[in-house]
Amino acid sequence: MIARITVAFILIVAIGGIYLNFTTPHAKEQLFDSDLWINLNGESMLSDPGCVRGGMALSLIRNDRLIGLHNTEVLALLGDTKDPNSSTEFRYSLGQCHWDWKHSSMVVRFNASDIVTDTFIEAEEFTEN
Repeated sequence: MIARITVAFILIVAIGGIYLNFTTPHAKEQLFDSDLWINLNGESMLSDPGCVRGGMALSLIRNDRLIGLHNTEVLALLGDTKDPNSSTEFRYSLGQCHWDWKHSSMVVRFNASDIVTDTFIEAEEFTEN
């Protein structure tokens, strides 16, 4: 019985590790630099850019640097967003930060008062037109 529980535990840990390896961004955290972030915007949109802004995004998220800021303060700090028409969230391209070659974005979510309530990184799902 203990052997079965041990095997089940090892399988769960292994599957969880594999899942996290393929779904979390692969970048070293680096200090945020607003000028560098803005200058790397065009580079993050290339077809094979690497994870050009992922390290700075990790730093912003882990330090809650954006939480509580007004959307105008976010725009001043990070520059233009990919979808300027959205009133509930801004998306910033990071480059290819996931192992499956998908482009990644930092998502900044706002409440009804335009204050940042959440930030996270997600892989983008592209569909062919």
